This record gives sequence, C-alpha cells and structure tokens, in this order.
Amino acid sequence: MQKLFGFLGRLCFSVIFIVAGINKILNWDASEQYLVNQMLDVLAKSYHQGWAQALFDQVLPLAPTLLVIATIVELLGGLLVLTGFQVRLGAFLLCVFLIPVTFLFHNFWNLQGSEQQLQMIMFMKNLSIFGGGLILIAFGKGPKKAEGR
Repeated sequence: MQKLFGFLGRLCFSVIFIVAGINKILNWDASEQYLVNQMLDVLAKSYHQGWAQALFDQVLPLAPTLLVIATIVELLGGLLVLTGFQVRLGAFLLCVFLIPVTFLFHNFWNLQGSEQQLQMIMFMKNLSIFGGGLILIAFGKGPKKAEGR
C-alpha cells in the first residue's frame, strides 16, 4: 500500500510540471512572449529600483534560453519524480525552478484587488508544492526498505 500511495503522491506532485513543460513545447512562441511580458511587467513595477533595471537588462535578452532551460528542468524533474528514478534529484531541480518562477509570475505584492488575491493563492500553491519537493528531497521515493537499502 505504501508503494501505491508513494506513486500516487509522486504522480500528483509531478503532473503539473510535466504538463506545463509539454504545453511550453506545443505553444513555444506564446510561452516565450508570456515570459518576456511578465519580465517587462515586473520591471515596470520595480522601475524605482536601479538593481531591477540592471538585472533585467542582462536577463531579458536571455528569455529564449531561459525558456529552454525551464522546459528541460520541468520535464526532467517531473519525469524523475514520477518514475521514482533519482527522485531527490528531480525534486531538487523542481524546487530550484520554483524559486524564481514563483517570485516572477506570482508577485501579488505588486497587485491589487482580485488579481492580488488570485496571485497570492498561486504563490501559496507554489509554496506548498515547494514544501512537497523538500519532503521528496528528504525522504526520496519512500521508506528505506522500498528504496532497497
């Protein structure tokens, strides 16, 4: 029963990353434009902070490369967690991925009204997924006996 629940948990954890990675590939131009628009939006809301301008001047031209890296990390990390092979590595990759993504795409502190509420929920969702990733990093795919130790 533990193996079944472990697999179902890994499935639930990984599916969002696998589907998002596939969606990026199938809608590459739209995904790239969305990333650029989001970066420009964050920059516009941080215009009074010189560090933001300097950072985005360096990062914005790298948007296509960042999208390739993000897609690979989502798919690889998601598949590693799902299959139970190198679960800790997969979870680590996804946690590293979640840090900038969460702050870039769900910056509720720069918003107001219903959009702020929605993005706060999305931020908290990512925080919860991050917590699940930390659990996977700590415990791998299951009890030591299940991992063959």
